[in-house]
Amino acid sequence: MTALIARTRTRVRAVVADGPLVVRRRARLDAGLLLGTALLLLGALLVALALPRLVGRTADAALQRTVESAGTDATAVVTPLVGQQTAEAIDFVRDHVERVWSDHPTLAPPTTVASTRPFVVPSPAGDVIASLVMLDGIEESRPTVRWVEGREPAAVPEDEQWQEGASDRPRVVEAGLSAPAARALGVDVTGGPVTLGLDTEGTGRIARITGVYEVEDPTARYWALAPDVVAPVPTPPGALGDLRVAIYVPFELREDAQLVGAGRSLTAVGTSFLRTDGLTVARAHGLSDALVALGVRGQPVATDLPAVLDAFDARLTAVRAQASLVVVGIATTAASCLVLAGGLLATRRRPTLAAERARGASVASVALRAALESVPITLVASVLAFAAVTWWVPGGSGTVAVAAGIAAVAVTAPVVLAGRVAAQAWNGRRVPADRRERARLRAVGQARRLVAELTTLAVAAAALVSVRGRGLVPSGRGDVDPLLAAAPVLLAACAALVVVRIAPAAVRAAGRVASRSRGLAAPLAVARAHGGATAFVPLLTVTVTVALLVLSGVLVQSVDDGQRAAAEAFVGADGRLDGRLDRAEGQAALDALRAAPGVTAVATGSQIGKRAYGDGTRIEATVLLVDAAELAAARTARGLPVDAGLAGLGEATDGRVPALVDPGLLARLDPEGVRLSVLVGSVELDVRGTTALVPDGGVPPVDARDVLREPSGDDGLVVVDRSVVAALTDVPAVDRAWVSGPGTQDAIADLDLAEPVYSGLTATTAQGWWRTWSADTLTRALTVLQLASVGALAVLAVLALVLVVVATSKERGRTLSTLRTLGLDARTARWATLGELAPLVLGGLVGGSVIGLVVPHLVGDALGLAWLTGSAAGATVAVVAWPVLVAVAVLTAATLVAVGIEEGLRRRERLGEVLRVGER
Repeated sequence: MTALIARTRTRVRAVVADGPLVVRRRARLDAGLLLGTALLLLGALLVALALPRLVGRTADAALQRTVESAGTDATAVVTPLVGQQTAEAIDFVRDHVERVWSDHPTLAPPTTVASTRPFVVPSPAGDVIASLVMLDGIEESRPTVRWVEGREPAAVPEDEQWQEGASDRPRVVEAGLSAPAARALGVDVTGGPVTLGLDTEGTGRIARITGVYEVEDPTARYWALAPDVVAPVPTPPGALGDLRVAIYVPFELREDAQLVGAGRSLTAVGTSFLRTDGLTVARAHGLSDALVALGVRGQPVATDLPAVLDAFDARLTAVRAQASLVVVGIATTAASCLVLAGGLLATRRRPTLAAERARGASVASVALRAALESVPITLVASVLAFAAVTWWVPGGSGTVAVAAGIAAVAVTAPVVLAGRVAAQAWNGRRVPADRRERARLRAVGQARRLVAELTTLAVAAAALVSVRGRGLVPSGRGDVDPLLAAAPVLLAACAALVVVRIAPAAVRAAGRVASRSRGLAAPLAVARAHGGATAFVPLLTVTVTVALLVLSGVLVQSVDDGQRAAAEAFVGADGRLDGRLDRAEGQAALDALRAAPGVTAVATGSQIGKRAYGDGTRIEATVLLVDAAELAAARTARGLPVDAGLAGLGEATDGRVPALVDPGLLARLDPEGVRLSVLVGSVELDVRGTTALVPDGGVPPVDARDVLREPSGDDGLVVVDRSVVAALTDVPAVDRAWVSGPGTQDAIADLDLAEPVYSGLTATTAQGWWRTWSADTLTRALTVLQLASVGALAVLAVLALVLVVVATSKERGRTLSTLRTLGLDARTARWATLGELAPLVLGGLVGGSVIGLVVPHLVGDALGLAWLTGSAAGATVAVVAWPVLVAVAVLTAATLVAVGIEEGLRRRERLGEVLRVGER
C-alpha cells in the first residue's frame, strides 16, 4: 500500500511539478499572442452574451410600442352581469375593474364609461346620433374637461324632475357638448342653456346643454374609449345620421342620467389599459394568462391581449430566428480563430515542447501546463465579459450556451494542440516495410476520413430537413434556436469538406499551367498552394465567415424587397384614400387630389363580398367596382402590372357588363351568360378575360394581426366598371380611391386630414406605408444587427488569414531564405504567401457564397420572412450579387493585410544575414 501511494505521488509530481513556474515563464515569452487571444476571446464572449440580452431588451421596447398602437385591444374589459339593473351594473363594473387593477400591477388605473343607446337628435346639418356618456376613473385615468362656454352641468332640482307622482314632467339631465359637437349641432350656450329633445317618441327626454367644453389632454389613451366625447365621429354607411356625438354628463349626475336613460339600455364598461413603462414580454404574457383565467372562471373580464401578443410573438420569433444565425455564426468563426490561435501558439513552442518531451515529460504534463495557461485566461475574460454585459444590459436575460461553447473551445484548444505537438515530437512515425500493409493502412485512414465526412454530411442533411419540416418555431425568451442556427454552419462545413476534396486536383491543374510559364512567381505560388489546399480549420473559418456574410446580406435585401412589394400590394398605386368618399368631406378630398399638381390619375371604387356568381351555383365572388380606365392608368403610372382589357371595361354592349374574372371562377363555371348579384339586383356579365388582381383589403394595415390576414374568403374576384353597373342597378357608395403621379406624396400631405376616427378618411402612400413598417423596432434592430455582423465577420476573416500566415511563416521563411540566396527578389516572394492563401481564400469564397445564397431558399419558412415583410402572399428570397461582392472585397482586403504583415515580418532581413544565419 505504501509503495502504491509513493508511486502515485511520483506520477502526480511528474505531471504537476513546477507547472506554474513554467507557465509564467512561457507566458512572458508569448505575452503578445496570449494578449491577442484573450482580447479575441473577450470580444467573442461579449457578442455571445450581449446579443441575446439586446434582443430581449429590444423585444420589450417593441412590445411597448405594439401595446400603445393596439389601443383598446390591449386592455382588460369588465362588463356587467346579465340582468343587472342600471345603478347596480355601474357600481358592479366600477368595483370589479378596480379590483382587477389592484390585483395586477401591470394594469394602469381603470376608466369606466357609461352610455345610453343612441338617440336621434336634429341639427342644422341634419339628424345626428347622440348618446348620454359618463366617464369616471382613478388617479391619472380620470378624464377631465375644461369648460370654455356656459357653465358646468348641475343636478336638476327635484321640483323640475320627472317623478312617479309627477309623470307629466319631462325627464331632464344637464349636460355639455364638446366645442366641435356644439358647432356641428348649432348649439350656442352664451345666451343660456339650450334644450335638446333626445327622441321623437314623445316620451319627454330632454338634455339641457349648459356648457361647452374642451378636453384637457386629447392624446390621453382613455379618450379612445369614447372618442365622440372629444369631437363628433362619422357614422358608418346606413346609419340614421351622418355624425355621432356624445352628450357629456359628469359622473356626479348619474342619477339624472339614469332617469333619462331608463328604457334606453344604459350600460357601463370598465377598461384598464396596460402600463407601458417597464412593460416586458414576460409580464405581458403573465397578465394575458391571468386575464384569460379570470374569464374562464366565469368572471365578466374580457381581453384581446392574447391576439395582440400572438402576432407580436410571431414577429419576435422571426427576429430571434435570424438573430440566432448571426450569434452562432460569429461564435463559430470566433471559435475557429481561437483554434487557429491555439495552433499558432503550439507551433511557436514546438522546439520547447519537443525538448521537454525528450527530457521525459509526459503528454499529460504538457497538457496540464497548457491548461494552467488557458483556464485563467478564459476565466478572466468570462468574468470581464459577464460584468460588462451586466452593466450594459442590466436585468436582461438570455442564453449562455453559446458563450459556454466559446469558453470551452478557448480552454481545450490550446491543451489539445499542445498535447498533439508533444506527442508527435518524439514518438516518431513507424511505417511497415510490407507494401501491402502500407496500402492497407492508407485505405483504413481514407475510410475513416470518408466516414467522418459522410457523418458530417448526414448531420447537416438531417438538420436541414428538420428545419424545413418544422418551419418557424417559437423559442424561449432570449434563447438561440440551436437547430436553425447550426444548419448554415453544418452546410458550410460540408462545403469546406468538398473544397478540401477537390482543391488538390485544382492545384495540380494550376501547377501544370504554371510549369509552362516564365519566371519563378507562378511555380512558387503553386508549390506553396499544395500545403494550403488541405488545411481544414482555416478553410472552415473562411467558409463560415463568407456564408454568414452573404446570408446576412441576402436576408437584409429580402426583407427590404418584401416590404416594398407588400406596400405595392396593399396600396395598389402611389397612394390611396379610404373612407366615406360619398360625403362632402370625401368629395372635397377627391377634388383636391384631382386638382393637385403632379397627380395623373385618380380612380374611385368600392368592393362587396359574398355575391352570387351564376344562378344556383353556390359560388360566391368578391366584386370590385372601379373606374376601370382610371385604375389602369393609376397602376401603369406606378409601374404595377395591368390586366389586359382592364382599361376597356367601361365599353358596354347589349346591356351586359364587361368583366375580368378570377381564373378559378372561369374553371368552375362557363362564363357564357353568367349572372352576378350586386346589391339588390343582378347583371349579366360579358367576361372578357381573367384578372391577376386580388380582393382589395381596404385601408392598408400596419398591425401585424391584420397584415397576414386574407382579405376575402370568397371563391374569386370579379372586376367591373362602376359606371356601367350603376346604369343598370344600384351600386354601393364609393369608399376607396387610388391615386398616382409624381405629386401624389405632396398632394396627400396637403389634405391635412384629421385622425381617421374623426375625419372618416384614411390617406396612405406606398412610400409612407413602407417607412412605417420598416421603422418597426424589431425590423430595424434586426437590420442593424445583420449589417453590423458583416463588419464583425470581416474583422474575423482578416484575423483568420493573418493567423494562418503567421503560423506558417517559419516554414515559408525557410524556403524563401534559401531562394533568396539564388536571387529571389521580395516581389516574387509575395507569390509564396499568395499561393498559400489562394486555395483558402478562393475555396472559402466559392463554398461560402454558395451556402449563403442557397440557405435562405431552403429554410425561408423557418426564418419567418413573411412576418418581417408584411406580405400576405409570402416572402420571396432576393437573388442579389452585392453580398458576394462584399465578401470578395473583404477577402481581398484580408489577403492584402495578411501579405503586408508577412512582408513586415521579413522586411529587416538582409541577404548577408540569410547567407550567414540561414533560415529565420
